[in-house]
Amino acid sequence: MVWLLAGSVLTSAMALLYARWEYRRRGRLGLLGLGLLCAMLFLPNLILDYATTYQWPSTLMDYAGVFIGVAGLALCLVSMIRFRSMTQVLCLDPGTLATAAPYRWSRNPQYVGWFLFLLGFALNDWSLWCLAALVVIGVSLHLLVLIEEEHLANVFGEPYENYRSRVPRYFQLGILGSE
Repeated sequence: MVWLLAGSVLTSAMALLYARWEYRRRGRLGLLGLGLLCAMLFLPNLILDYATTYQWPSTLMDYAGVFIGVAGLALCLVSMIRFRSMTQVLCLDPGTLATAAPYRWSRNPQYVGWFLFLLGFALNDWSLWCLAALVVIGVSLHLLVLIEEEHLANVFGEPYENYRSRVPRYFQLGILGSE
């Protein structure tokens, strides 16, 4: 597990640095950048154990985890479907600025949904390894959001800045706020 966690951190760092370089230099992600980001999102999931084994819920915490996981997956899928283009979902084409559906309440509902999905399954098999995996995933997603925000500001300019001033980065939940 230690090697998997270390590999996840290293992969995340490489993926984020490369994505930032590609966005700044080329204005879009290439296949290598996309592959690295996919690896960044996948590797920590192996620590959560749901990727290789799954047991049916038996406790209240398990059922809460399933509910949170299913709700998160639904949010993630609805957010990605809103793009209506696989090249946009994969960050290969900026397309148009998404501001409708879940993007009215969050600038990054797909990442919120993905994190909730993983949190839900982590609740089914809670351990310090799960906590470590969630921290790696949460920090990696947040850093990816910061990179994407810079890119979106460059691509869309003032319309994105207006959208950014109206809609929180994740969701407006008390102290979690927009920035």
